[in-house]
Amino acid sequence: MTGGGPSSANSSQPEEVCLVCQDISTGYHYGVPSCNGCKTFFRRTIMKNQTFTCQFQKKCPVDKSVRCACRHCRFEKCLQVGMDRNAIQQNRDPIGYTKRTRRYPPIKKIEASEECSPNMMSESDRNEDNFLATLTATEEKCKRLRLSEYMPTRTLIEAVVSPCLLYDDQFMAEHGEPSPRHSYKDLRFATQVDYHYWHERDWFVMIEWAKTLPVFQALTFPDKLALLRHSAITYPSLVHVFNSPDHGLDTIVFPDGAYFDRTPEPTRPLGFNKKKYQMLDQLLKPIRQMSIDTTEFSAFKAIFFLNPDADDVDATAKKILSDGRSAITNALYRYMVKNKGAEDAGDRFGRLLLLGTVLATMAVEMKEAVLVADFFDQIKFSMFAKQLLFGIKTENA
Repeated sequence: MTGGGPSSANSSQPEEVCLVCQDISTGYHYGVPSCNGCKTFFRRTIMKNQTFTCQFQKKCPVDKSVRCACRHCRFEKCLQVGMDRNAIQQNRDPIGYTKRTRRYPPIKKIEASEECSPNMMSESDRNEDNFLATLTATEEKCKRLRLSEYMPTRTLIEAVVSPCLLYDDQFMAEHGEPSPRHSYKDLRFATQVDYHYWHERDWFVMIEWAKTLPVFQALTFPDKLALLRHSAITYPSLVHVFNSPDHGLDTIVFPDGAYFDRTPEPTRPLGFNKKKYQMLDQLLKPIRQMSIDTTEFSAFKAIFFLNPDADDVDATAKKILSDGRSAITNALYRYMVKNKGAEDAGDRFGRLLLLGTVLATMAVEMKEAVLVADFFDQIKFSMFAKQLLFGIKTENA
């Protein structure tokens, strides 16, 4: 039964959070601290006797920035944290309008008549939209750096603490042109050397890109390393898929013409072959079907990267990451409303964010495969790759 939480807590105590999505709780609803959004969602689901289906493996993330993406996993999370369906009373919990006091909305709903009118936007909205435009411009710089000849030789620590190359106009003017080796006339099947080469390049660009994010720069050094490690396995996959020339839905092509498809590769570890099929079926296919543009891709990449659930980040970092991620999701939703219309934006937004579940699943499976490959010496990782994937003893120096 809906009821307010204890009101005696003073302002010096930390605010209680919703156990479902980690937004700010507005009190105890149906037995647990929760926000108005999750309270209303739970009540409507029970009152309407609704059932939902998860499009993935029933492991979708549920936090305040993506809680609307999968209703099945959100409802299951409500039950897991202890929301009591028996506390809902037909005569006291009708389905209808309830006064809302949500303080940190994950997505600010926009009606068709309000499509991003500058006069109706708050300063916060404009700042979020400006940052989305910055992300898009930065993505174009990342493409230039990825295709350039330049590749530094440095440790992970040196890479993280050095000034951002994407902000160095002189450097980009000297090294921002595509290398002749990153072009092709004919395709050739990728070798292990090709996989290594493009992963190293994409890790190099990933770190430079991360340093352009104010949220990343606000983290402590150990939290920066933890966030980079969390995305190290899946970031290259996302970049490979989005930037591949279209040679068919079952083919991913690197800029130098090396490609891979469904052809089995018995010389590669089993886990790496499985990752390849996941990329083709669960990333390349939906991204091509949706015709995701650079702005949508740059936003999604940042949303997935700024993961408050990344291993080894502390509580302060989780709050910073969650707030930063929410700002980008707000701007992305407004962008989709403006370009696709209010009616289609919600579905498109949900479909895009649910690709994060694919990446999260791939990350878990690939971490194990990488550890096995290293243990049995199946793959020769570079020193930089080992520092990024497995950690380094001197990182606290």
